[in-house]
Amino acid sequence: MEELFENDYFIIIGTVNDKDSLTDSIDECGGIFSKTLNKKTTLIICNDIDDENNKKELERIKSDLKTISEQFITESIKEKKRLNVDDFITKSKSGSSGDSDEQQQQQPSKRLKVDSLQVGSTWMGALFYINTSESYPFSLNIESRVDDINTNESKLEGTIDWPTLEDAKTAFRATLKDDDLKIEEHTQITTTDQVSLPNNYEAKVINGNRPSIKGTIVYSDPADSANPDLKASFNLTFKPSTTSTSSISSSTSTSASSASNTSNGTGSSATSTTPKLDLDYLIAGNQFKGEFEIPYKFNIKITSRKNQQDIEGIVDWVDLKTKTKLKGTLNENDLSITLTETDIISGDGVELPIVYTGTLTSSSDPKVLDLITGQYKVDSGTSSTGKFKLELNC
Repeated sequence: MEELFENDYFIIIGTVNDKDSLTDSIDECGGIFSKTLNKKTTLIICNDIDDENNKKELERIKSDLKTISEQFITESIKEKKRLNVDDFITKSKSGSSGDSDEQQQQQPSKRLKVDSLQVGSTWMGALFYINTSESYPFSLNIESRVDDINTNESKLEGTIDWPTLEDAKTAFRATLKDDDLKIEEHTQITTTDQVSLPNNYEAKVINGNRPSIKGTIVYSDPADSANPDLKASFNLTFKPSTTSTSSISSSTSTSASSASNTSNGTGSSATSTTPKLDLDYLIAGNQFKGEFEIPYKFNIKITSRKNQQDIEGIVDWVDLKTKTKLKGTLNENDLSITLTETDIISGDGVELPIVYTGTLTSSSDPKVLDLITGQYKVDSGTSSTGKFKLELNC
């Protein structure tokens, strides 16, 4: 079915006609249903905002997201297009002219579009000069944000780090309106002659499963704008804050279910085979680009095995505080297994889908298959992203 709700993240408060059917419809149309509110949530489904329990829950989460009825889902599917959210805002039974402050707060109001540019977030990528193929890695750090609902604009401030330009650090200010982002890099924080200021950039913010900022550098001088050697673009991706894996406490475990097996594992980057090092390259002035890979702890709990082949479960990313759904198939002939991680249940620290291909094996006793080892890949890439290992933990 058409991806009607591709960039929509829903939570449900209160009762709906058929919750399983509604969440299945959301999933089939490209949307994501989460049991709890998180940074990616864009819409709240609540059919009755006058219900006392619903009122308390809405007050508890204190969200400025739009609250809509489930008819937004059903009618959009019926019309085969994403309808206007504002036409399905849930209203108090007393009508929009209610006198109480609480009723007034629940009426439709002008709100800023939800996006990923939040205080404390870091975005990483590189400025790439198209004609000369020069590239300069940089990270953009959001340190303050002020929203104005009257103009539907946000004012952002923060810093930019240029690690290959003598670790230069600069300050920027930016204006965000809808998905349009205009950035002015205006002041040097560190002393260096590697960065000339001011610099101006224009970009689009792309929300969804994999938030990104795609843009170009812009020039006020027409001669610079016309110079092909100065044309440059960038693509920044959201990077969650990293903390030492030894100091992060595990997230709340999944609620108890019927007897199930749990596997503990660690996913890490695949180590590629490298040629014999030519020591002549290790001389002063040479630079090497690379990436530092961090292993991520995760647990898999098997929740269902309806037949010999089909498996369902929940993945708990301990350090990333994220839970996801898992489906897989087992081939009993060669003991191979394929697992696909598709939907986020809670949290937002994992990029999906992730596909795992592995083999059942044993750690010591050949009669006991207590290990799953193999490779995984993120999204639809053809090559492997890395290796994983799961160990049975009864």
